[in-house]
Amino acid sequence: MKTKTVASSIVAAIVSCACLFMFVPTATAAEGVTVTSTKSFPSYTQVRKDLTTEATATSVEDNADWGGIENLDVPQTESQAEKDAAAAKKAAEEEAEKQAEVEAQATQEQANAASRNESRSSVTYSDASGSVSAGAGASIDRAYSLLGQSMDCTALVSQALAARGINFHGWPEEYVNVPGGHVVTDGSLQPGDILIYANTGGWNGGAHYDHVALYVGNGQAVHGGWNGYSVALASAMTEKLTIVVRIP
Repeated sequence: MKTKTVASSIVAAIVSCACLFMFVPTATAAEGVTVTSTKSFPSYTQVRKDLTTEATATSVEDNADWGGIENLDVPQTESQAEKDAAAAKKAAEEEAEKQAEVEAQATQEQANAASRNESRSSVTYSDASGSVSAGAGASIDRAYSLLGQSMDCTALVSQALAARGINFHGWPEEYVNVPGGHVVTDGSLQPGDILIYANTGGWNGGAHYDHVALYVGNGQAVHGGWNGYSVALASAMTEKLTIVVRIP
């Protein structure tokens, strides 16, 4: 038994020596190889701050007053709803101002009309002496040619003016602005004069003067819109006359 143990030990020693000699050449060959490893790192420059010069100490008293929130200078902005409300308010104010201007103008026009009616209530109209101008004659001829036709008062007078080369049409009171015309204030009437009435009982009373006609002499005028919209020769109605416009 002891002999077997010794023999086993000898065999193990021999195997170990054989393994050693097998790996030695490999190790020797490996030792003859030079392996070089190179690793590069990026260069950088580090700037170090001088903390001793940048640090600033400020001494503040414990009871120093820095102010409250009311001291903050903060820009104030409006929300979209506030902007819309402000725009709506401004638009309403502007509309109210315009409406007030319109009402004031209407009141002034009514006052002016009343003043004219009052001042003319005592005027006595009479035919002025003198010959009829060529332009007035042309207007009268055109007015007579339209008798019996269906036409309102403004269309009749505009047709008469067109016969003398004047192109104009408007509300009855607007004929005071006929080109070349002027308002007659001495109570005289001449054939060819434009007669303007503020209120003859027509539907235009209030908003506008309600009638205009062409004087043809002898207390008569040619009226459009007479007795159901026809052109007729009738009284000049001087008792209701408001303005007389004459074109030389």
